[in-house]
Amino acid sequence: MNIKSRRRSAQGRKKKSNSLFGFFYRYWLSIVLILVLSSLIRQNFIVNNFPVDIAQKQNILRQNSTENQDLTQKNQQLKLELNSKSDQKLEILESMARYKFGLIKSGEKYYQINNPD
Repeated sequence: MNIKSRRRSAQGRKKKSNSLFGFFYRYWLSIVLILVLSSLIRQNFIVNNFPVDIAQKQNILRQNSTENQDLTQKNQQLKLELNSKSDQKLEILESMARYKFGLIKSGEKYYQINNPD
């Protein structure tokens, strides 16, 4: 037997004596990835209650969106009412300003007639 064959046989013996360590040494990346994957699955499905929680949140989103649509419609109605009331108030203010203070719009001509008493 030569030196190379002795080294091979000695290396083979070392690997056989630590077969469990050799397995972990050979597949350490796969083992780490399996552990990470199992912890993520545990976190999502067991701790966070994944499928049920998503369905509940989607229902909440649907309810909120319908409520938002109702509120925007109410806001539009209230804006229309406010604009119509403010237009009426502006007409009243304009007529009062014309009567009391002699307000004239641009482009209008003002004629004052004096009555001799």
